[in-house]
Amino acid sequence: MQTVTTDYATAHLDELIERVRRGEVITLSQDGHPVARLVRIERDSDQEVPAAEVEEAFYGD
Repeated sequence: MQTVTTDYATAHLDELIERVRRGEVITLSQDGHPVARLVRIERDSDQEVPAAEVEEAFYGD
């Protein structure tokens, strides 16, 4: 797992998304502290995502 700054992520988002698509997990940091994680979503295309999972993705635990 690699950690990159949010500034780097802003400038290189397409590259990071491609890396995540290949299965890499990337942590985003701001001011030296981890704040988010980019991970590939693995699900069936016709499977619904429960609202609780969406809320957790946006708002955390």
